[in-house]
Amino acid sequence: MESIKQHINSLEQNLLETFVCDGCHQQVSQTELMIPIGPRAGERIIANYGCICDDIKLAEAAKQKHNQLKQSKLMDSFNYYSLTNRSLKEATLENYDPTNNDLIKAKQSVAAYINAFEGEQNLLLTGAYGTGKSHLSVSITKKLMERGFECLFLSLPKLLTKIKRTYNTEGVTEDELLSVIQRVDLLVLDDIGAEQQTEWSTSKLFEILDDRSGKATVYTTNLSSDELKERVSERNFSRMMENTNVIVMNGSDYRRRAF
Repeated sequence: MESIKQHINSLEQNLLETFVCDGCHQQVSQTELMIPIGPRAGERIIANYGCICDDIKLAEAAKQKHNQLKQSKLMDSFNYYSLTNRSLKEATLENYDPTNNDLIKAKQSVAAYINAFEGEQNLLLTGAYGTGKSHLSVSITKKLMERGFECLFLSLPKLLTKIKRTYNTEGVTEDELLSVIQRVDLLVLDDIGAEQQTEWSTSKLFEILDDRSGKATVYTTNLSSDELKERVSERNFSRMMENTNVIVMNGSDYRRRAF
């Protein structure tokens, strides 16, 4: 062991030059070394002391791997808990094709919402059936998940049905589902007002809205403000409109635009 240390300490070195590395911007000492022992004894090699380019590459690779795992986890959670129609699986902001100026402005407003997203501002998309409210709202979740935000898309009527089913079946519990709803960075509540109106549904909606206080939620509805207020109760309507921008989507049925 002592002999090896002696060889290392007496390693022949010849400083060739010093420079600033273009890659890592560190001061580098380029040194010529002669290998003292082993099969390559006597061979001369060039070493750049101070360069951390390889360390940066390893760190970037680790960061990319971490981001890929995070994206996969976000998507798995979205697919597991979200309640979306098959028709929305391929919906993106890019393939939303507005049919009039109002819907062009709606798409632009949604794009602006995505770009400025910080996790607090709410959005309400309202308009007639088939104008693409669900398409745009699920597009928001996809764009934000690309940026690392955790999102959830829930049709309110389906959500309430799913909660009722948890009372009698095994699997996802109501507490688990409500915990995820409370936790995510963005929740989409789709088709509000289409649910069966009961004292229980009104109370459950308030619980969901109350848990989301201070966090971003996107709502979609086919109802006018007066109709929605009557449908969900004035208290729920008031909670929904806190810190909420409204986008009105008027136009022909988006799903039948080819005709």
